[in-house]
Amino acid sequence: MVIGKRQEIDKFLEEFKTSEFKYTLEEDLNDCLSCDIQMDPKTMSGWIGQPHMIKKIEKTFGEEVASMQNYTTPGTPGFKLIKASDESEMISDELQSRYRTGVGQLMFLIKHSRPDLMSAVRELSKVLGKATEAAYKELLRCVKFVLGTKLKGLKLSPKMDLEGLWTLEVYSDSDWAGDPNDRKSVGCYIIFLNGVPIAWRSRSQKVVSLSSSEAEFYACAEAVREVPFVAQILLFLGIPVKTPVSVWIDNVGAIFMTENRTSSSRTRHMDTRWWYVTQLQEEDKLIKVQFVRTKENISDLGTKNVNAETYQYHEGRLISDRLEK
Repeated sequence: MVIGKRQEIDKFLEEFKTSEFKYTLEEDLNDCLSCDIQMDPKTMSGWIGQPHMIKKIEKTFGEEVASMQNYTTPGTPGFKLIKASDESEMISDELQSRYRTGVGQLMFLIKHSRPDLMSAVRELSKVLGKATEAAYKELLRCVKFVLGTKLKGLKLSPKMDLEGLWTLEVYSDSDWAGDPNDRKSVGCYIIFLNGVPIAWRSRSQKVVSLSSSEAEFYACAEAVREVPFVAQILLFLGIPVKTPVSVWIDNVGAIFMTENRTSSSRTRHMDTRWWYVTQLQEEDKLIKVQFVRTKENISDLGTKNVNAETYQYHEGRLISDRLEK
C-alpha cells in the first residue's frame, strides 16, 4: 500500500514497474486483510466489514445458536467470568477447542471492524484454558449477537476541523477492581481521528490499584502512550494535527493526579507514569487531560459489559450498517 501525494505516487509506480517484484494495481481499495472496504466519495464516508470472518463464525457455530433468542448487547450486562477452581467445573476437551476457536475468531473481528465487542471478548479470553459451562454459554451469546448484526462494521465518517487541522481525541476509562479473579482493574481507551475510531484496546491492568482514581490514572497513562506515535505518523505524512490533543476521562481525582506528583508517586509504577504524562502535558504541550461525564465517555463500553441503553447510546460512533452500493 502506498500513501502520499498523487504526483509522487505516480513517479514511484513508474519506477516500481521496472523492478523484479510482482504487484497488483487497483484504483479503488475494496479488499485488504480480508476486510471489505466501501467508500462513498460523495459523502466522504466509508465502512469496513469482515464478511469472510462472519461466514467462518456462522459455519462453525451457526447451527448451535440458530434457536437462541436475539440479543441487544454483545455480552450479558454486568457478567464477569470466573476461572474454574478445579477440573470438574471445566468443559470437555472438544468444547474447549471450540471455545478457543470461537474466541479467536471474535478477536479477529475486534482487530479491524468491531470495537464494540471489546469487553465481551476480553471476558471470554480470560478462561481460554479453563473454560466453564457458563463461559461457553456466554461465547454462544456473543456469537448470536454478532450473527444478528453481521451487516455492522467500522464507521468511517470523518468531520474536518474548520481550521483545516486534523483532530485527535482520546477517551479513557477503567473499571476499578473489575476482575473478580485477582481484583485487577480493567482499562480501556479509544482514539478518534476526525471522529473516526482508529485505535482501541480493552485489557486488565498489570497491577492492582488501591483506588478508583489510581485505576483511572493508570488507564489514562496507558492511553496517552499511543498519542505521540499517531501524531508522528500524521506529521510525517504532512498532515497538520491540532494540539493539544484532548484526553477525556471521567474521574476528577485522576485528573488531579496528572497535575500533582505528590498524590501519585507512592509506588514506582505510578511515579514513572506521572512523569510521562507530565512531559506530554506540561512540557511538550501535546496532550490536555480533561473531564467528561461518565455518560459521554465512550470508552466505558470496553471496561465492562454494559446494558442495552448504554450500548445503544455509544455504538453509533463506532459502527454502522453496511453502505448500499
